[in-house]
Amino acid sequence: MASKRSVDIVVLSDLHLGTVGCHAIELTRYLNSIAPDKLILNGDIFDI
Repeated sequence: MASKRSVDIVVLSDLHLGTVGCHAIELTRYLNSIAPDKLILNGDIFDI
């Protein structure tokens, strides 16, 4: 696997994990490709 891209801050919002169109696989792929100093989850993470 290639090295992770270093980033200062990542802000994620309105993920709505648990819904049909949540793109969880794409999100996981993205998160595995970066190395953030800070990860901010800004609401609406889960939708059960």
